[in-house]
Formats: sequence, structure tokens, C-alpha cells
Amino acid sequence: MGRLPRRSFPAAGFAAAWLWSGSALAHAFGQRYDLPLPLSLYVAGAGATVALSFVVMALLVREGRAGRAPWRLDLAPSLAGRLMTHPWVIAALQALSVAIFLLVLLAAFFGDANPTRNFAPTFIWVIWWIGLAYLQALVGDIWRVVNPWRVLYGWAAALLRRAGRPARIAGPVAYPAWLGHWPAVLFFWIFAWLELVSDAAERPASLGVLILIYSVLTWGGMLMFGRETWLARGEAFSVVFGLLARFAPLAGAGPPAGETGGGETGETGAQIPSAGSLHLRPYGVGLLAVRPLGTSAICLVLLMLASVTYDGIGETPLWAGFLDWVVVSESLRAPLLALQKSGVDLLAFLRSLGLLVTPLLFFATFALFSRLTAVVAARAGGPDGPGASTCVAAGAFVLTFVPIALAYHLAHYLSYLLLAGQFILPLASDPFGLGWDLFGTANRTLDLGIVSIKTVWWIAVVAVVVGHVYAVYLAHVMALGSSAAAGRPYSASSPWCC
Repeated sequence: MGRLPRRSFPAAGFAAAWLWSGSALAHAFGQRYDLPLPLSLYVAGAGATVALSFVVMALLVREGRAGRAPWRLDLAPSLAGRLMTHPWVIAALQALSVAIFLLVLLAAFFGDANPTRNFAPTFIWVIWWIGLAYLQALVGDIWRVVNPWRVLYGWAAALLRRAGRPARIAGPVAYPAWLGHWPAVLFFWIFAWLELVSDAAERPASLGVLILIYSVLTWGGMLMFGRETWLARGEAFSVVFGLLARFAPLAGAGPPAGETGGGETGETGAQIPSAGSLHLRPYGVGLLAVRPLGTSAICLVLLMLASVTYDGIGETPLWAGFLDWVVVSESLRAPLLALQKSGVDLLAFLRSLGLLVTPLLFFATFALFSRLTAVVAARAGGPDGPGASTCVAAGAFVLTFVPIALAYHLAHYLSYLLLAGQFILPLASDPFGLGWDLFGTANRTLDLGIVSIKTVWWIAVVAVVVGHVYAVYLAHVMALGSSAAAGRPYSASSPWCC
């Protein structure tokens, strides 16, 4: 995951320590792959491909075609559809999710303190965060079905009903409109900081405490504002996974979340499936915004993209060069020494600063181009076009960044998932590190040959290029007003806008 042990570095050895640690990042392979061509040619070729896609879209994707409703295949009557939406199947998945949730907590508090011998860190950081993100984007909104916080809250409410006591699922407090998705933005930034900067979440006991704290906050938000309202707006992972699921081909037959007027949904969520409702659609069509997202939702999408981009930057010579510059800078020497003497981890401080500055740079750049889009659209199409204001342009087009964020996630974490994910097999047999062998996999060793660095590299290149091209296509369709053509125009007066 690119996390490094936290250390206090002497100023003189700061860059050297970083360069030495960089060779042992968890993403790396133990083999070398030499590109058949210089890297600069690959970068230039990929950039030219994306640039050419603009021309291709302009020539081939016309307004008439873009305005057509995308095809969908109703899966509800099929055996597969009935199986996937059957109450017993859903109940079994939810029970399994809750069991794993409890196992993670028990392993975190009572298992081996060594992260490599404890079930909790590997499951959370590899299987859940990376693996589930791929399933959300490539399959459908599985998280909404198996979310253990949602399931346990529902079970508790059902028990209270049966006991004849009131269960305030709807929440006694109306969710304030000004709060938007800012709680999810804050929680996700903290999560990214734990992943990319801190080593606290690698320690099982610390990870268990963090999960408990977040669980209390999540259930508290549900009690106050209502379960579905908080999940759609304040619970970071439901919102983030919902955004990824908008790219997925499987969705509910109802309208996208957020088109029912708010309340128990939210405009960044995936389509909400009901019992027996499921359909197949083309990849990415769920990202065509019907209503522009608000400022907080825009920030969350850009934070998703910026965090994985920053993680990649942290493993490049560019970041090492920046650290070298920090070390030799005379103007920064005094404040750095002062921070070090006060007990501040300089590397963690700089990485935290970078994780804060990178999303701000993304937001400023996107705001600038959204303003340009608004000006052009206002002159070309009048005040009711998707670019009638900077806010509307940003909210309408920001979802087209999701394919890029997904591509970066795939390119950056695939090798880590395939390699580190193998540890879950022995850990499943011995989750507490006590020498058990429940499933006969405790002695399973890591297979480094499961994927070659060459294959991973090509997958990464293709994913990044395809992700950018698909984002260009979605943005072009949005520019042609596909939502307006479908009879659902949006404008600056939309309640979902900033």
C-alpha cells in the first residue's frame, strides 16, 4: 500500500532514508522488467491516444446518438437475476459480512500483534479496500447489500420492533442541506491519511480501535439522521463505493439515487436495487449526471482521484527529488530542525502536507476548466445549458473522472492485490496467529509467479489509457446534453447544485 514505518529522520539523512525505503515498497516485485521501448515513447503514445480520442468523439458521437437512452437488459425474470436478488441469498451474504466484521474486530484485539500473522490488517487493506473496490466498479453495488454497519443497525431495529419498542430508523433530526457530503469527505481524507502516511492502522490493536470509533460515529449518524440518509451522505465508504458502482453494469431497475428528491438517498449513490429488480447496462452510463453534484460531492470525487495519484507520485523519482530539495534548502532547514526537535516525524509531516495540497491543486485546476466550460457553454447554448455556471459545469462533469480514478486504482493496486491478497488464505485458517489450521491452508506460501511484472505493466498502461478515453467519451456525451435530451434538464437552479 506504499506505507512506510514512521521514523524520526536526522536532517542530513532524510533523503537517503527515503530512497532506501522506496526499494521495499509493498507494491514492488522482486524481478526486473525492461521496457522494449523508452518510457517516454509510451507516455507520448498514451497521451497522443487520449488526445486523438477527442477528435474521434467529436466526429463520431453526434447529438442525436448521445441523446438516446442507453440500452438495458432486465435480469429480474432470469434465473441469475432471481438468484442474485433472492432474500435467502441476500440474508446469507449479510450474515457472512457481519461474521467477517466481528472476526476482524476479535482478531484485531485478541490476535497476534504482528500484522503479517493477524487476519485484520490483510483483510481490511487488501481484500476489503482494494478487492471490493474492483467488484463495486466492475460488477455492481455489492457494498450496499453487505455493509455490516447497515445490516447490524437494521437487525437491531427489527429486534426493537418485535419487542414493542420504538425503533427510530428514520432519525429524529432532519439532515441539514448545508452539510452535504462534507462528513464523507472528512472521513475519507482521514482514511487516505491512515493508508498513505500513518502506520497506526497496520497495527492490529490500533486498527481495531479505529474500526470501533468509526462504527460508533456511523451508528450515531444513523440514529440522528436516519440510516439511509447517513449512508448516502455521511458514511464515507457507502458514498465512495456508491460512486464506483455507478460505473458498474449491474444496477437496480429504479431511478438513480438522488432522483427521488433527496431524503433517504443522495445524488452520488449508485442505483438502488429493490427485491427482484436488477438490470444490465453498459459500463459507465450511471455516471451521466442527471443533476449536477454539489461542492462537497465534487470534492469527494476529486479526493478519490487525488489520493491514488498522490500515492503513485510518492513512489517516483519526482518525490525523491522533492525530498532532496527539502534537505538542501537553506530556507527550510531551520523550520525542519525545529519540527524535528519538537518530536515531529518529518517524513510523515511532508507526506501529510502533500496529501492535503494535492487535492487542493486538483480542485483549483478543475474549477478553472469548469469556469472556461461555463463561459463557452453560456455563449453557445444560452443560460440553460450544462455549463451555465461554474458550479453547474463542475457538478455535471465531475463524475466523468470516476473511470480515471478507477483506472489509476487498477494500475496502482492490482499487483498488490494479487500478491499480498494471497496471505488471506493462511490467515483464514489461523486468523489469530495461534497456530490453528481450520481449513488446511495455514501453511500456504506466497506464489510470486501468479502474475509477471510485464503483465501487470501492460494492464496498467491499458487501464490508464482506456480510463482516460472513456472519461472523454462520457464528458462528450454530457456536453451534448444527454440528460436534457432524456427529458431531465438541469440548470443552475437545481437543488443539487452548490
